[in-house]
Amino acid sequence: MASAQGICKNCGSLIMLNDREELCECLFCDCVFPSAEALEIAKNPGAYTFPNEPQQKREGVKKYNVTPVYPDPIPAAVKRAEVEKPMKKAEKNPYEVSPDDVKAPKKTLAIVVGAAAGLIVLVIAISWPLYADRMSHRDQLSAAISGVCTEFKVDSTKTDGYYVGFSFKGQSNNSLSLTTEDTVTKEDLVKTVENYANERAKEYGIGDSNRYDNVSLTVYASNGGFSISLSGADDLSVDNVKSLT
Repeated sequence: MASAQGICKNCGSLIMLNDREELCECLFCDCVFPSAEALEIAKNPGAYTFPNEPQQKREGVKKYNVTPVYPDPIPAAVKRAEVEKPMKKAEKNPYEVSPDDVKAPKKTLAIVVGAAAGLIVLVIAISWPLYADRMSHRDQLSAAISGVCTEFKVDSTKTDGYYVGFSFKGQSNNSLSLTTEDTVTKEDLVKTVENYANERAKEYGIGDSNRYDNVSLTVYASNGGFSISLSGADDLSVDNVKSLT
């Protein structure tokens, strides 16, 4: 008896058959058919269409097969080994720094947070008195605005907590902005900035030699916008008035 390899004509399974037997039998679908046909199909199985039709179940030992043959187990075993193989953890680059490597100790973190909180408290402690002082002087200067604006009318009423016709700028309220519906002249601006410098000097206790230092005035009138900046008494001149248009 000589064994040979054939292919089932019904399901395409591999069959080890006795080439001296006229018939062969598939272990998987129970198809019994000529051995010569199984051998022929094995030569070129890709050119054959397998119908996979139901076959009559045969009980007992398969008499036409030399050795029970099953589908090739190697691909399945390789695939199963790949699934079961524990995933290899990638080796860490010794020169790579991760967030875990730079985590600060809790004590250090607490010190940093405490220092930041202390800095915020310090800033508030320093800036709040300055802010309160500026606002106190600003209230007094607002009350004296009528003595500043002697050359034209300015609305001194409030809307939503803000004065309609004027506003102050600067930590020491050294800049005044005015709005008027009147027509103004350059001489009006010189007189007004002089009045404001004198009123501010009185409020802050500034001496005569410094009362005009770093004081500025901006006026928006019906005939345009104008500004004048002082660095001393010599700047009280119409030549120092600039048009904003």
